[in-house]
Amino acid sequence: MPKAISYTPAWLTRPAPGYDFFVPTANQSGDNNGKAKAGEAKRPKKTMATRGTELFVVVGNEIRWTDMVKLKESTEGSSSQSLYQSNRIEHPGDLYRTLRVPVHGKIKQLVISPEGDYMAVATSHTIHIAILPEFSQLDSDTKIIKPKTFQLGPTAHVLDESPIASILWHPLGHHGHCLVTITIDAVIRQWELNRADRSTFSEPSLSVDLKKLANATSNEEDLGASKFGANKGFSPDSVELEVVSACFGDFPEQEGVHGWAPMTLWIAMAEGDVYALCPFLPSKWQLNRSESASTFIQTLSTSIETNYASVQEDPDASAEARETAANQLSWLSDLKHHEPFEEISDSGEIIDVYSRPGSTPACPLLQGPFTLVPELDEEIELSDIIVFSLKTFSEFAHDEVAEGIPAAVICLLTDTCKVHLCLDLEGIEARWLPSNMDWISPPESPEHNLVLVETIELSGNTPISPSAQQVITPDVHSDYAFFVTHPSGVFYISMESWIRKLENELCVPQGEGAEFRSQLLFEKARTVVEYPLPIEPELQKSSQAVTSSIVIEDGNIGYFLLTLIGQEPFGALLDTPDNAYPFDGEVLQELSKSVMVAGMDFTQESKPRVPFQPAKELYDKTKLMDVIINRVPQRRRGTLKEEVRLSPANLDLLMHVHRVLSKETNQLGVAVADLFRRCERLRDEFRNQISMTADLTVKIDSVTGEDELENSNNIPVNVGNAKLEEQFEGIRRRQEELSSQYDRIRRKLASVGNRELSEKESYWVEELEIMDFALDQTRRTDQKPRNMGETPTWQRLQELKGLKEELAGQAEAVSKAVKEEGHSVRVPPRPRREENEEVQRLLEMDADLIKLTVERLQKLGISVPMKLQESNVPS
Repeated sequence: MPKAISYTPAWLTRPAPGYDFFVPTANQSGDNNGKAKAGEAKRPKKTMATRGTELFVVVGNEIRWTDMVKLKESTEGSSSQSLYQSNRIEHPGDLYRTLRVPVHGKIKQLVISPEGDYMAVATSHTIHIAILPEFSQLDSDTKIIKPKTFQLGPTAHVLDESPIASILWHPLGHHGHCLVTITIDAVIRQWELNRADRSTFSEPSLSVDLKKLANATSNEEDLGASKFGANKGFSPDSVELEVVSACFGDFPEQEGVHGWAPMTLWIAMAEGDVYALCPFLPSKWQLNRSESASTFIQTLSTSIETNYASVQEDPDASAEARETAANQLSWLSDLKHHEPFEEISDSGEIIDVYSRPGSTPACPLLQGPFTLVPELDEEIELSDIIVFSLKTFSEFAHDEVAEGIPAAVICLLTDTCKVHLCLDLEGIEARWLPSNMDWISPPESPEHNLVLVETIELSGNTPISPSAQQVITPDVHSDYAFFVTHPSGVFYISMESWIRKLENELCVPQGEGAEFRSQLLFEKARTVVEYPLPIEPELQKSSQAVTSSIVIEDGNIGYFLLTLIGQEPFGALLDTPDNAYPFDGEVLQELSKSVMVAGMDFTQESKPRVPFQPAKELYDKTKLMDVIINRVPQRRRGTLKEEVRLSPANLDLLMHVHRVLSKETNQLGVAVADLFRRCERLRDEFRNQISMTADLTVKIDSVTGEDELENSNNIPVNVGNAKLEEQFEGIRRRQEELSSQYDRIRRKLASVGNRELSEKESYWVEELEIMDFALDQTRRTDQKPRNMGETPTWQRLQELKGLKEELAGQAEAVSKAVKEEGHSVRVPPRPRREENEEVQRLLEMDADLIKLTVERLQKLGISVPMKLQESNVPS
């Protein structure tokens, strides 16, 4: 999602030499539009082309060349003051060259071949092929270069024939020299150019009339274009098959692309219909030997063989489907049977050159028109089309092939500046017309639907002129993004957010839950739409010609977008999507809602301002002298230096001069008024900024202490860094006080509900602890209270029990001994009774003491073990 870092750079604005590159000379007309004929009013200009950093532009009606890196360095290498005095400004032609091509009429399109050695120069009806020199030759001291030029189709593309709708270089052309031309009357011609054979520029290798092809029943019919001068009758197809644009499905260099995609030619009609031709191949076509090329051929083989096997096993398959599968298999067998011819390109790459299979007709079947699902509520008129083939990026084993996906995304641009994003899930496959010997009936195009995923309205509430021109330019940085050029500016549309998820879903299809996942995917599909290059409203209202924008990505220039509105350059330096913020815009908006620093809201992004372009009327030369020269004959020009005499000729001259002068003064007045309004607005903005800066200065002075100098009364005060350090020291002391206060409060809160004990209560608690330790046998020795005796009560009780058992044993032993001796020893009853009473009294006293202690503890809310309550004290 690129963001505009800055708009039209300084090296493309007046008075830099980069601006002079786009300005016509005095003897040229700046208007390259002319009067558009019927059917051409909405045909946008494509008068800019690039070859790396080299730029080709049509200025007036001449082709200019320059190197954008050289153009940029010429301005940035010197100061603005020295630019006015440098030779570059005095001779701006040193930075560009003029390519003189013998064309007649206004140039409408410039299209450079994939190898960069050919350039197609097209007017409304004619096409010329110019052989482009190398960079070293173009960068020479020669001001005017006359490249070798061939006229394409001297009898095919002439003023008496239909205007040209689209020019395309075939992505599979041999050496990139296969040109496809499409006229408005739906005639497609394929030119396989060869400099050594002049006839390749005169006659096409293949010509197809779509009106004939749409009504044909066999491949034996004449499907070529009518000869020059032949009478043409009326046909309803002349209205329905009015071509506005065309494009190929994809390029074979991209890895993971399906095999049929680069062979499919998509054609958009003015009435809103879309057609396709597959396979549309030249007689010789090439593939660079690489992993993507091998995948390309293997994908074709897998697709054709799988389709043939499934059709043969299906008993319900139609005869036409069986015939199509057989033709595809025959086409593939012919392709594999003839080994490709190996060549080495100038760059050292190995190229495999294939021949078009002869087992099938050279002209494929016209597939379409395709049906949009759901149908649109309104009738549309198309302006341009671009197709993106879905690719396979899954990880496969070394012995497996990354099969491409036959699906594609078709983007349709309407005349109301709406973009319809359609998804072709069925895919386009090769189909041909049957021969006369086939027993099957004429083929009927099966129903082929294009799922309408999303409709994007770019113009919004801005009214659209009926003659508004818009055109699509593919992005060089992303596979699923493109730019739309419109009189209101350039829009950026990216489908990366949901296309990748769709590719992953189609690469590994799973039947269970597919409907739910697809519905969830399309509900959350949100195409990113940006407005990187807006155009001023003054230029939008004026009827200015729109030139297709170009996109350049270079280390010296950056990611640069450039377009022309009425020969005025407008550009934007974009941020590369890799450096963009990785989160969604909605996520960023939610995150930035809470960001407030010093009263400043950071939710609004700072956008660069479009630089002001002075009106051209302030710099254009007056036409007053031209009027005088044209109106006054040569023999009477000497009288202009004499005294003015009243005469009809002088009156007529003064009237013409007055009209020219009034028009120019009116234009100057409008331009000066606009400049005055801008200066007033700029002054108001400066005043607001000065006021805001003054307020900010007061706040800064209050922080640093500078404001205290005026009221100090010769009392020294700390200012600047000392003032800040003093404030920081005060804040640090305050923080320490708060920390100590927090500790005090925390300790106080910890003791809430537990008041301090009195001295007696402390003694009582200590006594209870002593008693608890004396009665609880489980207490450890290290927990013994300070004031407790040596022997606890439970230990003494155990000693008494042991002493009792010992005495009982001794008594029993004595009684046995007495019985054995035959006499008994009688103990006086009184000492024995007294001794028993003393023991009993001690035991009762201990039992009472334990009972009272337990009751006291229970009243205080202290739990007492049951074993202490149920102590069995012997009585």
